[in-house]
Order: sequence, then structure tokens, then C-alpha cells
Amino acid sequence: VIEVEPCWTNIQKREMHLRASLLGGPATRSPAPLCAAGSPLFVLSLACLIDSEQEETITSWRAAGSLWPDLTAATCELEGTPGLLGARKAWSGGSWDGLQGTGAGGLPRWLGAKLRQLRPVVGSSLDSVLLLRLCAEEALAAGPGKRPLTVGEMSTNWGPDLREALVARYSSSEAEVSSAFASAREAWMAEDSAGWRAAHRWHEGAIAPLRRALRRASEEGGHGVRVLSAMPPRTTEELLSHAQLGGGIECCEAAAAEATLVTLRQRWPDADMVYIDDRAEAVRAAAADVRLLSLRLAYAEWGSASPSQAALAASFPRVRRLVNPSDLAAVLE
Repeated sequence: VIEVEPCWTNIQKREMHLRASLLGGPATRSPAPLCAAGSPLFVLSLACLIDSEQEETITSWRAAGSLWPDLTAATCELEGTPGLLGARKAWSGGSWDGLQGTGAGGLPRWLGAKLRQLRPVVGSSLDSVLLLRLCAEEALAAGPGKRPLTVGEMSTNWGPDLREALVARYSSSEAEVSSAFASAREAWMAEDSAGWRAAHRWHEGAIAPLRRALRRASEEGGHGVRVLSAMPPRTTEELLSHAQLGGGIECCEAAAAEATLVTLRQRWPDADMVYIDDRAEAVRAAAADVRLLSLRLAYAEWGSASPSQAALAASFPRVRRLVNPSDLAAVLE
């Protein structure tokens, strides 16, 4: 007879490990800091505060250059109107001018614009690099009777199966691609930290209410703020510190959002816990988790939301819709 360990036990072990990493102590339950019952605990994605699309796209271009230098060189030499390469005039105000030539980091403008349109399906640095290569390959292969895949076609078919197929097609591995992206980012930060920071755009209206929430938590002994980020903690902290948002914020892994929320809820069961994210799937997962029924949930539409993702989040009545960054004030205050 084979004894199978209950799934719930595995979940508990994973959450205990998360508790250790999140709270800086052993993976055992220990007394929580004293805070007033009902003290707010805010958990929000970094994308609610900052638009990192340009930085991630340029970093992906740099990573692609290290992995496939011949492909990126050939992409830079492509001639013809951007429309033949897979771009659309509508992306640049109805003119081809903004889609011609190269932009920051030597990235062809038409390619940067197409990746910006694909942003809603990008869930990781791996996705960003693979989509960049796919767009470049499609443009290089275009010709009489053969057009590049459209943004709609790519978005509709993007998922684990296509991702795996592309990794195999490019004779690479997920670890190799992700490592190339991380190395490209570190190199950029070391070479030009000011330029790297400038590639991020802070969402106007989101920072002031967050600063007030942090100040209130410090003065009243609250639980502070957790920021979910796909970047390494050191990189996220660099950005937050530059925006004078370092104190009172802890960085957590965005990919483990649901488990992080469960761990925090178990740690502080009486906290007034609020979760805000621009990823519809992550918000939906939280809304459907019975362990998180006491949380207040909000979906930030100003991130990389697509109409279908906004509709998905709206399908849960308990999820509050935030249209503009300034709407954060109503949730954080």
C-alpha cells in the first residue's frame, strides 16, 4: 500500500516556508507584532505604482542580443514600412513616423510598439523575451503572400503550450532565457542606473495616497504595505527607495501572490486586509479562495489590462474596480 501525503499537508508546508521568507523568522508560528485589531494591511502589485513596460522591453532586447545576436542584427536592418513588419498606424496616432527608426537601447520602434500591444499577456521576463523573438522572426519571414502574425493572433494563442513550443524551437531553455534577462538588467543597472530608472514611469496619483498610508501605519502601529513584484527584491527596493517609498514596505514574489495572501491572513487574522492587483487572473484566484473571503479586493485597470481581463475581474461582485491611479486613495485611506 502506498501512502499518499494529503494535498493540504503540502499546502501547509509551502505556506510555512513562505512565512519564514516573508516574516524573517523560523517556519513556525510565533507571536505577531502588537497592532490594533482591524489595523490595515495593504498588499498591492508593483504595477499599480509604476509602469515598467519600457524597461522590460529594452531589457528583453538586450537579452535577445546576447542569446541570438544574428537575429537582432538582422531585425535592425529590416527595411520597408512598419506595416509590412507587423505594426499598425493606430499605434502611433495614425502615422508611420513614430514607428520608424530605432529608439532607446537601439530597439526598433515598430518592435517596441508591437510588444507594448502584447503587454497584457506578458506574465514574466520569459514571456517578454520569447514574444520579442517571435515578433522579430515574423517580420524577417514576411514577404509576398506571407504576413506577420497580428497582436490579436498572438494574444489569443499565448499560453503554456506556445511558450514551451517556442523554447524548444529556439533550442533554448526557460532557465537560460530568464537568466539572460536577469543578466541584461543587472548590466544595464550597473552601466547606467539613472537611465534604467528613467525607463520606469510612476503612475501619477498613486504615490501620494501610498505615502499617507505608510505614514499612518508608522504612527498608529499598523501592519504596513506589501508590494508584489516580479523583479528581484533588491531591484524593487532600488525603485521604491528612489521614489522615497522604502520605509514600511516589504517586497514579495508576485508569482506566489495567493500563497502570500494566505500566509499574511493567517499571521494577522484580525487585520483589515486589502489586496489590489492589475492581474485579473491573480485577483480572480484570490476572490475564489475560501481562505481569503475576509479580504477586500480591488482590480487596477490602469496597469496592463485588456478588455477581456477587465471583464474577468468584474465577474466577481466583491472585486472593486479602480479605473485611475488616483482611485487608490479611496482604498488606502
